[in-house]
Amino acid sequence: MFRWLEVLLNLLLPQWRHRQKPDENHSYGRTLSRRYRARKGVVKNFWIVAGAAMLLNPILPVIIVLALFTTFLSFMYLDEAA
Repeated sequence: MFRWLEVLLNLLLPQWRHRQKPDENHSYGRTLSRRYRARKGVVKNFWIVAGAAMLLNPILPVIIVLALFTTFLSFMYLDEAA
């Protein structure tokens, strides 16, 4: 039943869909490394702590400043520069 759908998708979608392993030379290749995934886990913890602080002090200016600072910290930590 679903075989016709698979054939249709193979005809319509580009060839990169059929690759099993992503191209390591592509610009997103760094996001596939263990180091980057570990950094994403640390950033997740930044956001959990910031969210808890926002819940403890629910004043709009505090929330905005804390969210902007955490966003800056996340981008800084995930930056590809060593």
